[in-house]
Amino acid sequence: KQLGDTEESQQRIQEREKELQDLRQTADSLTRSAQAAVEDSERIFTELIRSFERRRSEVKELIRDQEKAEVSRAERLIEQLEQEIAELRRRDAELEQLSHTEDHIHFLQSYQSVCAPSGPGDLPRITVNPHFSFEAVRKHVSELKERLEDVCKGELVKISQTVEKVDILEPRTREDFLQYSCQLTLDPNTAHRRLRLSEGNREVTCVGQDQSYPDHPERFDSWAQVLCREGLSGRSYWEAEWRGGGMGLV
Repeated sequence: KQLGDTEESQQRIQEREKELQDLRQTADSLTRSAQAAVEDSERIFTELIRSFERRRSEVKELIRDQEKAEVSRAERLIEQLEQEIAELRRRDAELEQLSHTEDHIHFLQSYQSVCAPSGPGDLPRITVNPHFSFEAVRKHVSELKERLEDVCKGELVKISQTVEKVDILEPRTREDFLQYSCQLTLDPNTAHRRLRLSEGNREVTCVGQDQSYPDHPERFDSWAQVLCREGLSGRSYWEAEWRGGGMGLV
């Protein structure tokens, strides 16, 4: 008996040493995987930041180019208008001076020269847009910011959920599994008419009489089945109690 106990003890030591070796290897592998994930995340976020910096510069350049073009156009028109106004004032002064002359021949000769066009003609009438601004650009950029923030929030939730699923040890006991427990409720829109839901849609009973459920495209009509409302992903654990036979849980 002592020999058997010794062999059993040696076997247990070997099993524990094997478990210790596996655990160390798994921990080392996890560390390497985490480091690789951190480095990839840093690289990807750096690329994203650079990409946003380029887009920011592009938008800034677009705005500045349009600003320069419109300001340059306005300045040219301002210069032409100032020249036209100065010319009109000069002619007006000459006409005012001619109006006081008593030499009619001189008046007619001078009047024709004063009224003769001195250039290519007056500028066409200019209509200024008083509501011109870059407010629409600011609005679009703000909307882009909100959409990107929503996308980032949604993706960050997915990333967090994925990170939380990384486990070294496989659950073995009920206490281990309970950390993955989730509360499920049954979806009345999918329940077969021979199934009665109760207890806040957390209990289902197969009955012999059709229930007065409204029509729904997702309702089972062949097999007495019902789905849960919650969608599950990754490792999940739940417990169920049942009485009777002919029951299946998936």
